[in-house]
Amino acid sequence: MAASQLSYRSDLKFSFGALFSLGFRSFFLLGALFAVVLMLGWVFQLRGVLLPFASDYSYYPGVLWHSHELIFGFATAIISGFLLTAVGNWTGQKMLHGRGLAALVLLWTAGRIAPFLPLEPLLIALIDLAFYPLLTLAIALPILKSGNMRNMVFIIFCGLLILMNLLVHLDRLGIAPGMAHLGIYGALNIIVLVMLIIGGRVIPFFTERAIPEYRGRQIVWVEKLVIPMSVLTFLNDLWQPLASWAYILSGLLGLLILLRVGSWFDRRVLSNPLLWILHVGYLMIGLGFILRATLPWTGWSPFIYIHALTLGGIGLLTLGMMSRVSLGHTGRPLILPVQMHVAFYCLLLAVIARVFAMAIIQKPFLYDLSATGWILAFGLFVYTYFPALVSPRADSKS
Repeated sequence: MAASQLSYRSDLKFSFGALFSLGFRSFFLLGALFAVVLMLGWVFQLRGVLLPFASDYSYYPGVLWHSHELIFGFATAIISGFLLTAVGNWTGQKMLHGRGLAALVLLWTAGRIAPFLPLEPLLIALIDLAFYPLLTLAIALPILKSGNMRNMVFIIFCGLLILMNLLVHLDRLGIAPGMAHLGIYGALNIIVLVMLIIGGRVIPFFTERAIPEYRGRQIVWVEKLVIPMSVLTFLNDLWQPLASWAYILSGLLGLLILLRVGSWFDRRVLSNPLLWILHVGYLMIGLGFILRATLPWTGWSPFIYIHALTLGGIGLLTLGMMSRVSLGHTGRPLILPVQMHVAFYCLLLAVIARVFAMAIIQKPFLYDLSATGWILAFGLFVYTYFPALVSPRADSKS
């Protein structure tokens, strides 16, 4: 059987030790599974159908559940899995594993289930809030022990996510009404900034490793400006997100990101799905900010640019990163299984339907098409990578 056709079904040798040996295994698997549940739940909610396991009570009303769980559930799980793996490579330190990692995963899972249980709102908030300080500690200890201050930025990001999530819960508890909106959009900006930084590190590196005599060239002044401009734009969003200069900042940031990803491009990227999905995901972040800059003139719904960032940027980058990391860190060749080719195109179709087609024709069937593409993409990831993620490494390395 050709390597590109491997489904790894024959590799299944389930082991709790393997599943909790590194953070990417459990968090990628559960994060992808939750991505399917999240989208199914949102489709049911749009049609007035309760989730099978839900009662009439829900801690997050309406769209808030969809927004909160996309960021603090799905995206956080994938970033947690990545950082709990990558920080070990960056620092040379042993990362959280075994029972400690299993406990952290269980706490994340409890945070997803608790809002649908008849619990006191304060208890629901405490369960969800408890995960993020423990994740921060698990990342901070190896970074501080190694003395590698370059990675301190991820400790800061985790701290900011704690604050943004706290704002959401303070709103739900009636302590700070109206703050959930700020918490959700603040957290979205933080996640996007994490994607911009991590993508800036790994996309050129992965591309150079995969393409002989890689022709992409970084533009020095663009590389220096992208992150400061991102921080400036996001800080302004906490102050005056609807001011005229906010749209100008967004447009400038979008142009910088497009220049950055354009400078990385080599046409041979298009023949390697493990590369093009990362490049397109990064491109979608830039296009998202460009779309936002046009809102005062186009009259489009702001959800167009938000879905460019979430469905396009976060969705494509996380699926692409999970697919590559799950191959390399389980001792398998960096050749994409055939099912994941389908998954990548399903997610790309979802982005086209929800962002570009919706901006033009605004037909309800596009919601269904987009949701279906997302569900198939992450469902195929779970199906394809489950054996690899729960089994020992194929090359017998620790």
